[in-house]
Amino acid sequence: MRAVPRLWMLVLVVVLALMAITGWQYLRGQERLRRAEAEHVLSGIAVLKLNEIAEWRSTRAADARLIAANPSMLRALRMWRENPDTDIARDTLEVVRSRLVLFQEIRRFADIRVVGADNRTVVGVLPDDGEPEDETTASALDRARATGIPTFSDIHDHRGRLVIDVVLPLFVDDHDDDLRGAGLAIVLQLDPNAYLYPLLRRWPLPSATAETLIARREGQEVVFLSPLRHRPDPPLAFRLPLSQSGLAAAAGLRGVYGVVNGEDYRGVPIIAATFKVDGTDWVMVSKIDEDEALAVQRRETLLGLGLLVAAAVAVAAVVLAIAEEGAAAERLASAETKAQIAARDARLGAIFRAGPIGIGITRDRLLVEVSEGFCDLVGMTREEMIGQSARIFYGDDEAEFARVGAAVYGVLKSEGRAETEARWVRKDGLPIVVLLSAALVEPGNPRGDVTFFIIDITERKLQEERLAERTFELERSNKELAAFAYVASHDLRSPLRGIAQLAEWIVEDMPGGVPDEVRGHIALMRSRVARMERLLDDLLAYSRIGRVEGDVAEADVAAICREAFEMFAPPPGFRLDLDPALPTFRTLATPLTQVLHNLIGNALKHHDGEAGCVSVSARAVPGGWAIAVGDDGPGIPKEYQERIFGLFQTLKPRDAVEGSGMGLALVRKTVDIYGGRISVRSDGRGTVFEFTWPGDPHMKGLKNAGTGRG
Repeated sequence: MRAVPRLWMLVLVVVLALMAITGWQYLRGQERLRRAEAEHVLSGIAVLKLNEIAEWRSTRAADARLIAANPSMLRALRMWRENPDTDIARDTLEVVRSRLVLFQEIRRFADIRVVGADNRTVVGVLPDDGEPEDETTASALDRARATGIPTFSDIHDHRGRLVIDVVLPLFVDDHDDDLRGAGLAIVLQLDPNAYLYPLLRRWPLPSATAETLIARREGQEVVFLSPLRHRPDPPLAFRLPLSQSGLAAAAGLRGVYGVVNGEDYRGVPIIAATFKVDGTDWVMVSKIDEDEALAVQRRETLLGLGLLVAAAVAVAAVVLAIAEEGAAAERLASAETKAQIAARDARLGAIFRAGPIGIGITRDRLLVEVSEGFCDLVGMTREEMIGQSARIFYGDDEAEFARVGAAVYGVLKSEGRAETEARWVRKDGLPIVVLLSAALVEPGNPRGDVTFFIIDITERKLQEERLAERTFELERSNKELAAFAYVASHDLRSPLRGIAQLAEWIVEDMPGGVPDEVRGHIALMRSRVARMERLLDDLLAYSRIGRVEGDVAEADVAAICREAFEMFAPPPGFRLDLDPALPTFRTLATPLTQVLHNLIGNALKHHDGEAGCVSVSARAVPGGWAIAVGDDGPGIPKEYQERIFGLFQTLKPRDAVEGSGMGLALVRKTVDIYGGRISVRSDGRGTVFEFTWPGDPHMKGLKNAGTGRG
């Protein structure tokens, strides 16, 4: 190939540079957009969890006030103080304990106890070890006695388990100096595994790395207070230096709240949102790995770079062809006629106009050349545009024309190149959005020719608008879900607690004792209140199935079954028969445990004999396992075998069996969410439930894993 003239080499370099800069700027803009979307979603999830924690603390404080105001308990404690070291004192403390047991059963506290001024237990639900309260609980008691309001302790170890205490002094407003001097206080002991840690683990979107955690500062260390998704350490056991560079939790503890780009406890780059939890020394961090958040955009970036390289090769080929033709024309100019030169110029112009992207040249802000790609994009012919101002592309939008002109020519004078987005109108009236890049043909000469490229980005803009709409819908859906959880856990529970309290007061205040018939009605009322609370719990659990993937862990099916069997405390005549081939595998352990607990509990609860057997077996299927739970109970008639999986369905009267009728509905929905199937088989006596479960923690479904019974 002959030497390429310098002018054409310059044109080639300018064209390729403009294409590279334009493409790279576009891809970087898309990455910034993806990052902003991830930050917005993280902030929304963090605020939702902060509200849930605040509601939980408010409800537990209300429970403390309710218990501290119980008249029966207060009368009994007053009598105990007036008659110490007597049989009356022992009897009155037993009355207090019975009230504490009632509250503990209704609200599912780990323990409730009354302590004296020396911080030793006076009476409680669990046996007393005789030791004074630990330092963390004692500190909370001091603050509560000073303020007279419910006070929370921090998470701490109590007798080998993690707890949070809610404490409130008793007889604060009493005029009896002896009672006030006793320093009596109520201590409600909460298990963070019962609500707080599951709340933190819940994530509204499928994710392999997303996580919410809480931490506090101790000296110059960050102490992690909740289980960590990517480490086996228990809460309070794992610590990192507060000075660790980039650690999101450390930034939050130093007062940096909001979106944080740094790393987590593994040293992995993350996008995070940090917030202080009101009323505590905790900082909450909601985070996701940067690689996961930007994975889609980075794949698109690689694809875009490939397309950019292909376009550059095409443009280079066109420009080199033009250059070769121009060089040949110069060498043969003396021997060719003017007609031949004109014909050659026409061919060169055809090559320019046939370029794969919109290319134009202006002189004195008037169009002097456009490519065929440019004509196709705006729906005009070359003849309609040559000699015209770019004003013809803006319709009636004078403001947009002025804005783009200032953005392009103002920057060209100082930097030699410019880029902006513009809203154009095609000849047929259709609006489009273009990415416009311009550069001076002669650098440093703002009065010379200007070359510009245009790319139609209308579809990209429409996609951005649709993405914004979907984000808005997600926020609205999350708000509706939060409102439902609030109603179910607060507004519906408050009347139930009032009914239970009224029933208790009726028994206490009825003169001459309670007739057996009335006592039976009140017992039935309490049973139905408790059933309603269980129903609310199950409804909330049903609504949250599938919103949280849970932790991937080693699931020992045999150990899970033994734990469930022992937890339900069956009569001595019952036994658990486990297949030796029951597997241990990595999976979503929490939902699998819930399914097995429900099935084993149903087998024991609905058995009609004083002795029986519950059996569990498993077999491998494509993609996972088929697990069967069977019993030798009364069986299920065929006409009811599909109905039992519906909401609120039981085959016995409501008062004949404890339960909400939600157990098998929860089981079916959980199995369906993770792609499995569940079936029931019962011929006469005995029932077998079999369900499939994924054996690979990265699989979402088992569509090809049949149960063998249809």
